[in-house]
Amino acid sequence: MSNEKIILEGCIKAFKESNEIDLSDSELFEIFSLTQIHKDSSVTYENISSSIVDGSNDGGIDSIMIFINDEYIDNMDSLDNFNFTNKTNAKFIISQCKKVNSFKEGIIDKLITTVPVLFNLENEEELLLSRFNSDLVNQALLLTEVWKKTATSGGKIYLDYLYISNAPSKNFNTVFSQKTEQLVEISQKVFSTSDINFSVYSSKELLELYQQQKSNRNTIEFKDRPLSTEFDNYGIGYIGTVKLGNYKNFLTAENGGIRDDLFESNIRHFQGSVDVNKRIRESIENPSNEDFWWLNNGITIIAEEPKEVGKKLSIENIQIVNGLQTSYSIYNYHDLDMDDNRSVLVKVIINTNKETTDHIIASTNSQNPVSATLLRATEPVQRHLELFFLNEGYYYDRRKNYYKNQGKPATKIFSIQLTAQAVQSIAYNDPHTARSRPTSLLKTEANYNKIFDPKKDFKPMFNCCLIYKKGHSYWLKHSDSEEKSKTSNFKLHLGMIISKIYFKKTNVSFEDISIIDLSLITQNIFEEAISFLANSIDNYLLANSGKNLINIAKSKEFTDYLLEQLSNKFK
Repeated sequence: MSNEKIILEGCIKAFKESNEIDLSDSELFEIFSLTQIHKDSSVTYENISSSIVDGSNDGGIDSIMIFINDEYIDNMDSLDNFNFTNKTNAKFIISQCKKVNSFKEGIIDKLITTVPVLFNLENEEELLLSRFNSDLVNQALLLTEVWKKTATSGGKIYLDYLYISNAPSKNFNTVFSQKTEQLVEISQKVFSTSDINFSVYSSKELLELYQQQKSNRNTIEFKDRPLSTEFDNYGIGYIGTVKLGNYKNFLTAENGGIRDDLFESNIRHFQGSVDVNKRIRESIENPSNEDFWWLNNGITIIAEEPKEVGKKLSIENIQIVNGLQTSYSIYNYHDLDMDDNRSVLVKVIINTNKETTDHIIASTNSQNPVSATLLRATEPVQRHLELFFLNEGYYYDRRKNYYKNQGKPATKIFSIQLTAQAVQSIAYNDPHTARSRPTSLLKTEANYNKIFDPKKDFKPMFNCCLIYKKGHSYWLKHSDSEEKSKTSNFKLHLGMIISKIYFKKTNVSFEDISIIDLSLITQNIFEEAISFLANSIDNYLLANSGKNLINIAKSKEFTDYLLEQLSNKFK
């Protein structure tokens, strides 16, 4: 065994322990590898888990990740948030990850066979389900929908293939290389784009990625020493101008890409070449007698632990909460000419009070046409839930990746969306809506206010998350591959069923959920629940021709059928 592989094994073990992950070696290797590869993006552990489609009938594909303008997409419902134009960039990442000691040609052969079938727009859902597992088909359908919307609007399509193995190095023969070229050529024809890449990662590359730890501290260099001012004992602020080249350096990661993690508390994403960004670009690319900051909005940064040395300010836990469009435009269009004396206005606010941070985020964006739903994370009920989870030893990630960036265990972090899905499924017997339209749970006032009612006890909300998580954990280790494949689209339904079996009744109240003892949700309860679910799926499909595993997971009729069968079970 090479030194790289020995050291990497230790890194994977440390990753498993720090994130409190209980998975098989092969599944752990997959999660670890994808986490390292996407380290510099804003992808979460939940995102990576939801992208995994491997198992029986996976066509040689282990993961499909879908991005629109660098934002991860995990459901059809979220596509309503995007305005597809000729400036839209859609990126698809198809991964194959195996903990084996070499790169196999057979993997490429599978992809060569799979891709023309899976992404043939003429193939119906039923045909795909007869050949591939439902997780893979579900992700493929989402990919093709994004692909069609992007293509018809004149946007750009990018496709990356990743092949990851535990081989000591990238060592393969000519035939392997020829087959990867063949796969790229086939994919270019299928997707009608030339922007297709095939990348290979061995244990050597994975180790290098692991060692590139993301730093929470960065230094910004002002043109002159920044003006600093304190406000009583509540915080300190710095304000000054930063040369465009220096600001671009501040935004740039080691790999040359933009540091997306700096914008995780920003409620917007880069909007491409809309009118305002065209004007910003013109002012960057066409120097004049007017300074850049005279013509464009400034940047607001929230940070901690400032260390000022002359013109340089070193800060930790950096979040750019206003000025995202300006920041991306500078990164994209400035040529790093350090003789360019134009500058951007930068405010740095040092404050560790989360309520104050929320007020800053809301007020600095109040001038912009942003949907109120995008500001959910700043609402009092969300802050209170975060504190409740913290007191219970868990982390409520109301601002994406906040706790991931602090190194908290991935399996103890719950997003707002997953919390809403768990509550809607388990407390309100509505896994079909939670599965089919998850963003509507936050968008629609009635749904949101029902789920996140500040007058209700937070304990049942918290317990819904733990019930779902425990069921999912059992599901991941389930040994019956046929049952596992059949129920993969029904994990929210499984959480609902587990709660009913625990109480041996269908009418489980909010108050009931508050007193549930999670330690009593045993392997036996899970086995009973998944067996009941699998049998119910079989019986329902037998009685309802034209239905399939994907559409019944989103169907109220199937949920009603489950509840009826549960009621009969408990008579």
